[in-house]
Amino acid sequence: MDYSALKHSHMGLAYLSILLFIIRFAMFRMSPALKANKLFKILPHVIDTLLLVFAILLCIEISQYPLTDHWLTAKVAGLIAYIGFGTVAIKRGNTTAFILALVSFGYIFGAAKAHSVMSWLALM
Repeated sequence: MDYSALKHSHMGLAYLSILLFIIRFAMFRMSPALKANKLFKILPHVIDTLLLVFAILLCIEISQYPLTDHWLTAKVAGLIAYIGFGTVAIKRGNTTAFILALVSFGYIFGAAKAHSVMSWLALM
């Protein structure tokens, strides 16, 4: 698979992941019983696993790696924050954690766009 296909697959899965996160949070807030739905339990894990696989393939393709390239280390740190906040947001319906998860995602997106730890600030 070439660089462009890897990059666009990774980006598409990232957009799908955040969109599903937002939809799940809203649905679970309105109807907590939906948390038992198998589709909503399994689909996010499948999408996020594919997202991670494409991220690893992309790192190999461009020969840049976390702990070696600072912007990728920043993305991994942002991902850890996103997972933590996202878990609290979904499991507890916590709006503050939901907002912090979105901010974390925004940081990750900016770091990827700018190839900088400064994320969106590097683009200004």
